[in-house]
Amino acid sequence: MSTPPGSAIITHLHDEGFEAAVLEGAFNAVDPGVRPDAVVRPRTEAGVVAAVRQAAAAGQRIAVRSGGHSWVASSVRDGGILIDLGELDGIRLHPESMTAVVGPAARGAQISPLLEAAGLAFPVGHCGDPGIGGFLLGGGLGVNWGGWKPSAFSIRSLRIVTADGEALTASATENPDLFWLARGSGPGFAGIVTSIELELRPLPGAIQVTTWRFPIDDLPTVSAWIVAASPRLPANVEVSLVTAGSQRPGGLGDDDPHPLVVGVAATVFAADEDEARAALAPLGDGPSATSGGALPRASGAVTVLDHLPPTFARLSELHVPVDATYPRGARYLADTFWFAGDLAEATKPLAALMRTAPSGRSYVLSGMPANGAGAQLLIPGEAAYGMHDTTLFIVYVVWDDPADDAANRAWLDEVAEALLPTSTGHFLSEADIRAHPERVQGCFRAVDWSRIQQLTHRYDPAGLFHGFPTARPPER
Repeated sequence: MSTPPGSAIITHLHDEGFEAAVLEGAFNAVDPGVRPDAVVRPRTEAGVVAAVRQAAAAGQRIAVRSGGHSWVASSVRDGGILIDLGELDGIRLHPESMTAVVGPAARGAQISPLLEAAGLAFPVGHCGDPGIGGFLLGGGLGVNWGGWKPSAFSIRSLRIVTADGEALTASATENPDLFWLARGSGPGFAGIVTSIELELRPLPGAIQVTTWRFPIDDLPTVSAWIVAASPRLPANVEVSLVTAGSQRPGGLGDDDPHPLVVGVAATVFAADEDEARAALAPLGDGPSATSGGALPRASGAVTVLDHLPPTFARLSELHVPVDATYPRGARYLADTFWFAGDLAEATKPLAALMRTAPSGRSYVLSGMPANGAGAQLLIPGEAAYGMHDTTLFIVYVVWDDPADDAANRAWLDEVAEALLPTSTGHFLSEADIRAHPERVQGCFRAVDWSRIQQLTHRYDPAGLFHGFPTARPPER
């Protein structure tokens, strides 16, 4: 295909640099095993329009990449063209209107320092590397998502190039069906987002983080502690629980006396230090009978391996410890599971599962959004993203050696087999949808899934866009 000079960078299948254009933009080192016919990297919205029109005229299907952080490499498909939006990474702040306009390839780690300097905030992703386009289209589980809601609900408007090659604006009042579809349909979205208008907030005056780490044997007591504290924690306190292995960041590897641990992190987004202190008070000093919160123990005493008391943090630095768990160039699998039960109930299988993990770098992130009110956090039908429940697990399988691929795949399948019987659904952006396409439907409420299918057919009747990934061929 060809485009007007200067409007895009085009790399074809047999060109030098083609493999790099396809794979260097993908965060995961696991090769998806398929290739497009060409990679098109437009420099402007007009370049995106031209690429879409020419693909349609040539009968080529389209996949789209914002940042390449998809664990399943959803942008790498068999045949057609990959439209890489990496050049569309502009960031423009408008403090007077409390808005920003960003390109889909802008990264959270680039956005948050600019917001912070202007005294503003947005629920950027916990990880700083993903392009914000893919992050938001998948719903966006950003910081303080229990208080600020998932990030897709802080979108004011979108510029979208549709399957018929037209560029238009979508918002709550302009093309509202397309706006609804964009907020949550992720890699299945029938269009290309070229810019996003964000609704901003005042920067919290006191962001504080406190952490604990315990041996894996204390998981029942730790989970029970969090569940007991949750009804008294305000929504602006975000609590996460992580079960991790010996190769975790900061771990001692084979010499670690506690190769499997439970980590707890609580982050509060408060107006001032007094509010932060009061918000964190229900957690006390930890899960012990003598804790400041006087919380019950599940059984016996716990061993606190380390504890960081509430410490001030910057919005622009929250992603740093999270990024450390996702080293670039590693091999990844991931899957997600929602549960109606609380954290203590949902975590019962975790200790046994972690003991069989072939990689010490793998971990499971879990939590109760809005501290147990996750099932009521969203207005039903407000956007395509609507699947929520009480507790969420995200399983990250992380390793380096291709020789270990089969063992790590088998472990994820073992985890899924244990969790699926009680799971109520999945989170699209990090679900194992290549290996298990049936996960896609489970990422949406039934009524929303029906509407997604109807709107996708309306906006892309010929199937120009590849849509959701399906089962992949054997990995290379």
